[in-house]
Amino acid sequence: MKNSLDQVRVVYDSDPEGEWGRFEARAQMRLEYLITTHALERHLPQPDRAFHILDAGGGPGRYTIDLAQRGYRVTLFDLSPASLDLARVKIARASEAVQQRVMDVLAGSITDLSRFEGASFDAVLCLGGPLSHIVKPAARCQALTELRRVTRPGAPLFISVLNRLGAYRGIVQWPGCDAQTFVHLRQTGITTILPGAAPTYLFLPEEFLGELEAAGLSAEHLYGCQGLGAHIQEQNLLALMADRELWPAWCDVLLETCDRPDIVGVSNLLLAVARCPEHERQ
Repeated sequence: MKNSLDQVRVVYDSDPEGEWGRFEARAQMRLEYLITTHALERHLPQPDRAFHILDAGGGPGRYTIDLAQRGYRVTLFDLSPASLDLARVKIARASEAVQQRVMDVLAGSITDLSRFEGASFDAVLCLGGPLSHIVKPAARCQALTELRRVTRPGAPLFISVLNRLGAYRGIVQWPGCDAQTFVHLRQTGITTILPGAAPTYLFLPEEFLGELEAAGLSAEHLYGCQGLGAHIQEQNLLALMADRELWPAWCDVLLETCDRPDIVGVSNLLLAVARCPEHERQ
């Protein structure tokens, strides 16, 4: 039987361009990008020449390039060689300043960050749900421990996972979904979501916070990455985004409320902003 991370690698190697463009592919994913960027802008310190971010599980480098454009130094790290090859192409097409600020592009799993010294990054990202692709609890704990180890004490970690409560709402829209799929998800938290996809673990919100705490991380904020827009029909959400008068005002409310507990639980993805203790020595 193929290792689940090998399955994940095969899936993401098969369509790196699709992963690069997914934030334009559907309105729900546009919301994910908007709210995630909002959280980064809200919680990252202003960049300086020394500030260094690890984009762990960063795929073809959308956030890496965004942050380099904003003045941060970034190292991109991902499981998929094909995604990293595309990232190198995108970085080479970017400005010289961006190229200089992307410090490295490296392949590997978030369960093993041994190539990096402890406390070597001023912030760490693990966005888009890489942790959800690790279905075994012990391996997830190992990944969180590694992410914590390479983060400077007191520095922020931005970690997103797929949300099981959101899936319960959205499952009726999945192609080929049946009662057996739903029962299996409810009993195990594991699903393949789409045909051909690698197994994926979907968290309950309190479970996600518990795993962060067990790894020694304190979650200061929890966001729903689709916020008020979660599960709105695609055509209605696209029409809203196209409305030049209503969308800006609605977007303000979206960003103001995306960390409300009664909003967070129904989103497709949960985003935690966490820290390890200031006094900790790595």
